[in-house]
Amino acid sequence: MPEEPNEVLAAAMAAEVLSGPLRVTRFPTGTSHFVYEAVSSDDRAVVVRASRGSQVEILRDALYWSQLLRPMGVPLPEVLHADDGMSRHPFPFMILERLPGRDLGQVVGDLSEDELSRLAGELARVQEIVTSLPPGKGFGFTPHRDGPFPHESWAGVLTGQVARSRRRLRAAGIVCERLADRVETALLDIGDYCADVPATPFLHDITTKNVIVEGGRLSGIVDVDDLCFGDPLFLVGLIRMALLAHGHAPFYAECWRQAYSRDRDADRVLDVYTALFALTFLSEFGHRFNRAEAAAVDSVDVARLEGLLARHLT
Repeated sequence: MPEEPNEVLAAAMAAEVLSGPLRVTRFPTGTSHFVYEAVSSDDRAVVVRASRGSQVEILRDALYWSQLLRPMGVPLPEVLHADDGMSRHPFPFMILERLPGRDLGQVVGDLSEDELSRLAGELARVQEIVTSLPPGKGFGFTPHRDGPFPHESWAGVLTGQVARSRRRLRAAGIVCERLADRVETALLDIGDYCADVPATPFLHDITTKNVIVEGGRLSGIVDVDDLCFGDPLFLVGLIRMALLAHGHAPFYAECWRQAYSRDRDADRVLDVYTALFALTFLSEFGHRFNRAEAAAVDSVDVARLEGLLARHLT
């Protein structure tokens, strides 16, 4: 049995709902799961999302959120088939409706400011559906709305993110670990703000990935395995860093910023969140995740992220 899912297995999984010869292509994004597009001879397309056996609980979490959020109006793809018991194939998997369009990160540079503003508004309305759920009894990323919650405070979530990045930096030995010290110091500066953050549920990873766009409009969102409970402005920091890290103007992030809050006091907080995600991106260099091997380290990319981190802490 192979150690990880592959195209051959993805074709066999897709055959649970498709007939005829299949054309299978792996999507280039994603670090946790093995995601493929499968197209039948009659041009019907589905998405196969397979995971390692150790990640079966994550698949069950995705099913849970789909069953909860789709009826509320969150545009998640329909689940066509799921096997969390590995009864017919050696890995847990789910087969999803193939949403029309492409990942936002692939088209963001081609969209007009009007289209980006409209898209941010559409997604902000989706986020409002999620934030209408009851607040959590704790903070952080959790697979169920009732928990378990890994942190007792929002500050604990942020320091936990920095600690994870520090471990990755230390293991890879590519980027100076002292950058984590700078972010930790900045988190102390916004401590009063963090102390007042309620445990609001929100989608935390609908950035330039996991957002499918067609014709400049939202087609749907994918890969909702958990929610984060805390400050929804955190997502805007991730969106901003995702844009800047790939050389895009931050206009789309500013549209999100306006949708959330016009409070200028939050600008400093957003800068710290952005720097925290620069540290997160830097910590991923040298790690393989679910790829055959770690991506080559580009010194230009490292320098850009280090500069972005420094700029947002100045």
